[in-house]
Amino acid sequence: MAPVDELRTLMAIALAGLLLLLRLDAPRFSSAEYDVETTDGPEAAGSIGALLTRAAWPVMALALTAGVAVLLPAGRPAIGLAPDTILSGSTIVWAVIGSLVGVGAVLAVARLRDPTWPPRLVPADQSPRLAFDAISTAIVDELTFRGVLLGLLLLAGVPTAIAFVAQLALYGLETRLGRYVATLGLLTEALALGALTGLLALATGGVVAPLVAHAVIRFAALDVAEALPPVMPRRLA
Repeated sequence: MAPVDELRTLMAIALAGLLLLLRLDAPRFSSAEYDVETTDGPEAAGSIGALLTRAAWPVMALALTAGVAVLLPAGRPAIGLAPDTILSGSTIVWAVIGSLVGVGAVLAVARLRDPTWPPRLVPADQSPRLAFDAISTAIVDELTFRGVLLGLLLLAGVPTAIAFVAQLALYGLETRLGRYVATLGLLTEALALGALTGLLALATGGVVAPLVAHAVIRFAALDVAEALPPVMPRRLA
């Protein structure tokens, strides 16, 4: 009979696999900002049922991550959820730095693609939808890739550089496969975002800083990208 700790570790790995499948299955929940629109029209997209379906995506990610934290013998610190990293000064500083770097990159790209300055933004009444999309996707992505996956790889003794590249490659692959429209430009954006948040995770030892930065950057990208001319991809995944 396998030792208890070994069984718990295997169960935690199984839940990590479900997290990866959940990210790949975003379209089923009409989740991630690139799947907001539905064939049933905007009314259906904004209905209570549709909102609950979309909200189920990050809620399930939180539940699966909690399961990994409980089952994994190394506990929450192994997947970037150590209590002392959540509101530490280092976490706050790196979250601000990461957000500023990412938003600066978004504005720079927008400036290159459209000479209008300051950049045009979407109507204010659409901001709550964009904020929801940004936060929910950041929760799923950071818990899955910069939390559980990166943490398990490091816990298994994989060198930091290899673990970083592995989580980044899988993140790029999953976000690309999970899209109805996948372009090289969108893949590049996803990899850039994943690289930045991965570095934040390694710098702070937690997922809070990358999660905050991811949400801020994604909101800025959506706010700007949706207001740009159609020649620019209108979704950041």
